[in-house]
Amino acid sequence: MTDLPELDLPLTYEATLNRVSNDIAKMAEFIVPVTKFEEQIIHVINDIKESGYILFLYGISGVGKSTFIGSLEWRAHIPIRKIVNINASDLNEPEQPGLKLKKLYAKINQIVRDDKQTSSPKSKDKLCIIIDYLESLQEESLPDVRAIFRDLNGLLRNSPVLIVWPVTEREDLEKMQEYASSFSSSLFHKRIPVMEFTGPPVEDYPKIAKNTISFFNHGRTYHDFQLHDSDFESIKESYESKPVSKQIIKDYLKDIKLCWEDKTNYIEKISKTVPKQTEIWFIVCYPEAEEVVSRFAKQTFDVVDETWNADYSQLSVYTKDNQAAAKWTPQRLSLALNGVFDTKIMYIPTNTLISCFAAYAEDAGIPISREEFENWGVPKHWLQKHPAKNSLSTTPLYLKLAGEEPKKGKRKSGSVPGALEKAKPIFERLNKDYISGAKGSDRPFNKALCLALSDIFSEEKPDLTFHVEQTHPWLQYIRPDILIDVPNQKCICIEMHYTIRTAPNVLAKYILGKLDNYMRQVEKLYDSGQIPILEITRSL
Repeated sequence: MTDLPELDLPLTYEATLNRVSNDIAKMAEFIVPVTKFEEQIIHVINDIKESGYILFLYGISGVGKSTFIGSLEWRAHIPIRKIVNINASDLNEPEQPGLKLKKLYAKINQIVRDDKQTSSPKSKDKLCIIIDYLESLQEESLPDVRAIFRDLNGLLRNSPVLIVWPVTEREDLEKMQEYASSFSSSLFHKRIPVMEFTGPPVEDYPKIAKNTISFFNHGRTYHDFQLHDSDFESIKESYESKPVSKQIIKDYLKDIKLCWEDKTNYIEKISKTVPKQTEIWFIVCYPEAEEVVSRFAKQTFDVVDETWNADYSQLSVYTKDNQAAAKWTPQRLSLALNGVFDTKIMYIPTNTLISCFAAYAEDAGIPISREEFENWGVPKHWLQKHPAKNSLSTTPLYLKLAGEEPKKGKRKSGSVPGALEKAKPIFERLNKDYISGAKGSDRPFNKALCLALSDIFSEEKPDLTFHVEQTHPWLQYIRPDILIDVPNQKCICIEMHYTIRTAPNVLAKYILGKLDNYMRQVEKLYDSGQIPILEITRSL
């Protein structure tokens, strides 16, 4: 059972802004534009010539008003050159409540004056001022309310500025319109005096939630949290049947998080019954392995523990045909990748593998002599254990076992391409005649790699133990190529993909086939009453 990551899904604009360190532009990476309301804003701004407007932005709480306003600044097609937010709650004076609106007007006036001094009079883009956290004027005295609208009317007559004023309650909106209109109807745009903001369309809710999850969780996708497209769609469908006043993106995000919490509670029950966490590491060996593995494994360098994790979205593509689809429901595949097991896909350079085979051939019982390896073109230094271990110590397999950070970027220069090219015909010959041929099996080759790993870690991490084709401690019909025991933590099952067939579908089929064996063993334990895995699977 793998440790389940905590889902970070901010539900408010303030929490979102805090996560991006007040860099509103970063929000472009996960916010879906609300085109309908952007068009209304553009219409109002384009009609601003010498005089400005107040635009009331009406929408119920949680519908996404603040997020929408924040997005205007980085939407290049909207003719706004600068957005200035005024936090009205900072203007409170408990001992002198009547000063709040006076201070608000003074602040707006100062912002407009400063802008006139710094902006070009020929600029078609307009200044936009947002009045935050002042959604009702009921607590303010009537003379003060009338005074601010009177003063704003005078200011906007000669200032081409847009003031956006968010309001949550319909009654408050109507009162504010009444106060403002008593001085001048020119304070408002004739056709759009109020923008009745209903938030993004419901059909965009899944996309917003998925983008947000990916952004705030270090590149993890929703699949990593046991969430599936069907979850997002079914919750979306429930919102489509609600009245518009109940279609609130904030509530949708809450429901997605609740869905994750429910699934997490189910999956955590497994950890209490599974004897020990098991990781399955698939190791690809042919010279093109790095390129092919990159399609199926995540390169999340900022989350070291999750580097090389199998990518659900890529493997699930190969479960769409009728035969595979019957085995691999989305829930079962997620459990196999990062629920019951923690599945990783990585590569080992072919030249490193050949060096380990040649250097440990005699110890491992590989039926090939040093002379034969040399006749095949194996360089003499590849036959030595020390160079073999040095080469192995630079591989993703070693770095992952050692808990070190992976090397960033692809291996493109130096001696690597030449070494891979030299190793290719040797690897192909081994596959044809020994590993998958009539002259032997892959067991001695597994043993050679196992011995090399054991030698490397004998001093660095002596607590690690390495076994060749030993039965898994609690899955009695599983015998991985190499079994690594990490005391009091987990066991790691190494499955070597020795094939020379480099097509991605071959690797995907191999991985899914092996995982099916593992999952069937767990499901068999459930049938015997030992692990409640199918109950969990069916409940997800």
